[in-house]
Amino acid sequence: MRRAFSAALLLAALCAVSAPAWAQQSATSKQSGAKAKPSSAKKTVAAPKALPSWRMTRSAGVPSLEFGGPATAERVIAFSCQPGSGLVRVVSHVGSRGLRPGDGAAIRLTNGKAKFEVAGTAFSAEADENVDVGGTTKLDAKLFALFKTGDSMVLEVPGRKRTLPAASGRQAADALERACGQSSG
Repeated sequence: MRRAFSAALLLAALCAVSAPAWAQQSATSKQSGAKAKPSSAKKTVAAPKALPSWRMTRSAGVPSLEFGGPATAERVIAFSCQPGSGLVRVVSHVGSRGLRPGDGAAIRLTNGKAKFEVAGTAFSAEADENVDVGGTTKLDAKLFALFKTGDSMVLEVPGRKRTLPAASGRQAADALERACGQSSG
């Protein structure tokens, strides 16, 4: 028993003496760091939440104009086209009331006296219980005129109405109009 105790004591002494410099330095800096900064002095500031905005994107050659937050789940409305096709796809992601997937519904966009309506169909994504509305319309200057006057645009689907900042989307809407009008060949 005495031998076991002596061996343990000797092992502990060797470990203390032969500890690498980095281990001793780490232990020392932790102790001095704890003394230098009291825990009450640490304050974390939350990052500001990104505001919804207009974004012009292009995926697989398809130009899109979207309004929403940085995450796809925060998308409010999206416009996309196949260049040279003469068609624009409009999808409202604000949800709707009183519609079931497959029901016909209109997407109405207004900005002052400028108005544009897209005949659409209600749909629901598997991951989302919201019933959204999407439709395709002819490429029309009246759609892009909604961005050219006034500061805001109203998006309306059955049971929902949302005001969007039109002025901040003017440049992106002009870029989408040019991209949609280009020949795909």
